[in-house]
Amino acid sequence: MRTTVRIFFRSITIQNKKLIPEKGPLLVLANHPSTFLDPIVIATLINRKVFFLAKGELFKSGFAKWFLPKLSMIPVYRKQDDPSQMSKNQDTFKKCFEHLEKGGAILMFPEGISITERKLRPIKTGAARIIMGAEANNNFALQSAIVTIGLNYVNPHRFNKDVFINIDEPIRIADYKSDYEKDNFRAVEKLTEEIRMKLEKLVITIEDDKTDELVKNIETLYKYKLTKDSGFSKNDQAADFNATKNILESVNYFLVHEPERVESLRIRIDEYFNNLQFVGVNDIDIAKNQKNRNFFGSSLLALFTIVVGFPFYLYGLINNYLPFQIPGFIADKISKSKEFRGPIGMVSGMFMFIIFYTTQIILVQKFFKVELLTIAYATTLPLFGLFAYWYYHTVSKIRNKWMLLMLFYKKSVYISNLIHEREQLIAEFDKAKEEFKKLMGK
Repeated sequence: MRTTVRIFFRSITIQNKKLIPEKGPLLVLANHPSTFLDPIVIATLINRKVFFLAKGELFKSGFAKWFLPKLSMIPVYRKQDDPSQMSKNQDTFKKCFEHLEKGGAILMFPEGISITERKLRPIKTGAARIIMGAEANNNFALQSAIVTIGLNYVNPHRFNKDVFINIDEPIRIADYKSDYEKDNFRAVEKLTEEIRMKLEKLVITIEDDKTDELVKNIETLYKYKLTKDSGFSKNDQAADFNATKNILESVNYFLVHEPERVESLRIRIDEYFNNLQFVGVNDIDIAKNQKNRNFFGSSLLALFTIVVGFPFYLYGLINNYLPFQIPGFIADKISKSKEFRGPIGMVSGMFMFIIFYTTQIILVQKFFKVELLTIAYATTLPLFGLFAYWYYHTVSKIRNKWMLLMLFYKKSVYISNLIHEREQLIAEFDKAKEEFKKLMGK
């Protein structure tokens, strides 16, 4: 699974991994944008064995009751699933107490629901009740802690996208001893609120869809320039996250203090993107066209890449096409929910590649009976599979670039107007950024 996770994502950036305690009772709490992909990502990237709280309806069959605990899963029963099962949570709490008392780590998703939105759902009190209950049973001598983790996916449902994992300072439960002794209910509420505040810092939270769409459009137009002007590379996921936070913070400020200005800018941005769609280009095409790159030099290099790389692409395609395509087919058949598509595709992909690669390697060995050849073949399978994926997308970009050049020649006036409007929008963003910095004293 560790290997699968590393391959599934183009890049994985973990900020402050050192803050996770390496020993002692620990509750790991995270946001929950992508069903069972989230526990897989966290469990494979931290250096501790982790137990998981999973919804009780998964444990209905006899096989599930036997098998899922072997995957370190503990059932928890939710009111929305079956109110009659809620009494079983007493046993869940007991198992969690025992595990924490042994110095174990438990992973929970305190929102209690998985939805792919840039939004944090209300935090349930269960996590605070579990860890405070364990401490209360031991006179607050366990020295337990809570670590909050923010999962920030570019797109958890697609292969070869980025993920930024943000980790905050641990919450020491011993600090809540006096609060708990005075009023355990209020102490649980206070801890739950601290958990919420920490998670909000670690993820992008946008309350309404209209604002989210505006922020996404500004990100498309402006985030690269924003990070570059700050001296960061485009691959710096922490800088990318902070840029989005800054954009959201400034949008929220101007929405309150200058709503007419925001609405006017929103209309201009929407019109710009509608015009892009009408012409059939993307913003990145307009941005690249502004740089006036040497087209003929880059075209010769592109042609060389296409010709020389084709035999290697064909080899990688033949050996990897089925195990690459089947997981997507399986994900579509099993669930129509986008929250499940990425996790199902990733896990089924892991099994598909194991099955296909094993079969192919055995057949090569049986047919040729040359061990060095078999070893060489086995080594090339993943390498040329990744090359085939890169080649396909690179050739698609080259093709789009050539088609766009023809389009630019045919509609040069229209494209020039789009470039001009983009420059004007960037100037507006720069102006708003400087105003916001002065207002905030930054």
